[in-house]
Amino acid sequence: MKMGVFPVMVGRVAAGPETYEHRLIRALAEVDTDNEYHVFCLDEAAVAALGITQPNFIFHVLWPSNRWVSMSCSLPLAIRRSGVQLLHATFTPPPFSPVDYLFTMHGAVTFKHPQFYPPAVVWRLNTLLRRGLQRARLTVCVSEFVKQEVMECFGLPAERLVTVHHGVSEEFVPMHGAAAAEQVRRDQGLDRPYFLYVGKLHENKNIVRLIEAFHQFICETRSEALLALVGRQVWGSEGIMETILRLGLTQRVRLLGHQPQSALPALYNAARALVFPTLWEGFGLPVVEAMACGTPVIASNLASVPEIAGGAALLVDPRSTVDLAAAMHRVDLEAGLHARLRGLGLARARMFDWKHTALATLSAYRRVHEARGA
Repeated sequence: MKMGVFPVMVGRVAAGPETYEHRLIRALAEVDTDNEYHVFCLDEAAVAALGITQPNFIFHVLWPSNRWVSMSCSLPLAIRRSGVQLLHATFTPPPFSPVDYLFTMHGAVTFKHPQFYPPAVVWRLNTLLRRGLQRARLTVCVSEFVKQEVMECFGLPAERLVTVHHGVSEEFVPMHGAAAAEQVRRDQGLDRPYFLYVGKLHENKNIVRLIEAFHQFICETRSEALLALVGRQVWGSEGIMETILRLGLTQRVRLLGHQPQSALPALYNAARALVFPTLWEGFGLPVVEAMACGTPVIASNLASVPEIAGGAALLVDPRSTVDLAAAMHRVDLEAGLHARLRGLGLARARMFDWKHTALATLSAYRRVHEARGA
């Protein structure tokens, strides 16, 4: 096969979607040295971030720097000139493609919950996604939850959809507790026990309610614990600082901003628990990353999270401040629960592997390629 791959998020500090593109493309390079891959990047930063030099991977940097223009104009030209037979768009479908394509559907949140995003973003993304779902030969869904959403929202038959879970990167492993604690004390200033959140600080991630639940937890227990929030603030995060100030938590809630992937294993390992109270999620990489480190997980019982957690997390109603606070209290107090969640999480995390993700994606390529030749 002569495959095209069109990543949009890699090199852009874009959390889960960036990790997916980066790890998938690198894993494809590891498992497939036979087929030819043409990777169409929006800028040189994406090429540098991927860092692949093997001869069956050829990189093309699109122009101009405005990605909406380059997606509409130079991408189709580059596809045609490269001679690829099939294109995989890993975040959004192309506005136009001269060859058949499949694309990865990370979720229908902009259709189901448009209130979480600016209207212009909703219109642009929904237009592309709706067109892509109609035209794609096959859509790769990142969870069964997303697959069911697509079937319900757009009426697509199951045979045009395939579920391929994300993996978990090899650096997420258990560390010696004292070493992890020393690293986060030195690098992040976290000098006492803490609960951790990892992900964008976005309205659908439910951060304000998490802060309110943490406040209730420390008021009820007199705990000296901190709450560490790791991630970029994006639209819809305006209430976070207001809530911290209103509740007098400026010394107890630490906003650590975006952290490089190399910093995350220690942050997970030293935490009392990951708290992931999302209101909507297509997959939820922090859940499996924390589990792979042996960190107990308190997580939402909504969307894809129960599917991904697989019975290895303490699931709560993320809309209930009381339930979130009670879960933090239980994990902090009950040594038996802490140990049980650690063991279950380590076992569950072993089911997610980027090599498997790449092999399943390669199987999807072959399925479409063979159907075209039939």
